[in-house]
Amino acid sequence: MSNSELRVEKARTQAGLMRVMNAVLIPILIAAIGLPLIGELYLVTFEPAPWAAELGAAISIVIKLLSYAPAIAAVGAVVMLQPVLVEYHEGRFISERASRGFQLAGLLALAAFFLKLLIAPLAISLLGGPAFAWRFDPLDIALMVFASSVLMIGGVLEAAAASLKAENDQIV
Repeated sequence: MSNSELRVEKARTQAGLMRVMNAVLIPILIAAIGLPLIGELYLVTFEPAPWAAELGAAISIVIKLLSYAPAIAAVGAVVMLQPVLVEYHEGRFISERASRGFQLAGLLALAAFFLKLLIAPLAISLLGGPAFAWRFDPLDIALMVFASSVLMIGGVLEAAAASLKAENDQIV
């Protein structure tokens, strides 16, 4: 085997390992977010705290859903990476499916960033929840950089796939 074939096989193996890790991580993430969310929705509906009783069950439920929205969007980003890892494991490093998966993951991560930083806190305060307090921490910067990078990688892969397709069409 040549050096380039060994590198391709190593990349495929790593993608396969990441695919398995991603497949294991997704249900854990869903449980880690979904179970507390279900519990909190139950509590605001049937055993409301004073703030929830004052606002009513419907608004309290919306506030809880908004507070979990960034985490749900982040899980969506992780889920969108699964098709990318499948493509890579099968040796298709530059494909439309992989680029689409990267772009969707980047968009969902960017949505998680904006939901966490601005949209959810503002909407919660408008619904009568805690007053809007803008909190920005280093994890927010990391999330924004991750989202931007994944979007950029998806765009580059899409351009490379289109270029290869055009080149193959010219040959045929």
